[in-house]
Parts: sequence; C-alpha cells; structure tokens
Amino acid sequence: MGKKAKEHRKKVAKRNANIKQQEKRVQKIWQEAFEEQMKLMKEKFASMSGDTMSGLTGLLGDEEYLQQEEQQEESESIEPVQGE
Repeated sequence: MGKKAKEHRKKVAKRNANIKQQEKRVQKIWQEAFEEQMKLMKEKFASMSGDTMSGLTGLLGDEEYLQQEEQQEESESIEPVQGE
C-alpha cells in the first residue's frame, strides 16, 4: 500500500469520525427539544383538563376507581339500541 493510499484512508477515517460526531450532536439536540416539548404539552394538558386520570385514582384509590369504571361500562352496554 502506497503512501498516498494511507494518507487517503486517514483522511476518510477522520471525515467519517467528524460526521458521526455531528450526527450524535444533532440527535442530542433533537432529543432535548422533543423532551422539552413533551413536558410543555403535558403541563398544558394537565392545566386544561379539570380532573386528570391520575388525580382521580389518587382521590378514590385504585380499586374503587376500577370498580366504578367497570360498573359504568356495564351500565352503558345494557341499554337497548333503537331499531333492534
């Protein structure tokens, strides 16, 4: 292998390392921006809705909440449908 080939391989390896480093940097910036947006959306949603599901389960307790939810589903499915 000649001197020029070795130099070329070295340049290519350096270029590829720089490209990977830039890709990682961009990915990190995108990830941070995404997490920030998700945080803001969660806060906005929590402030928009009166009682969130987590708030209800905290107030009633998990078992009571699940029982109420099951009872509600049963009562909704029992109602007759018009036209049958």
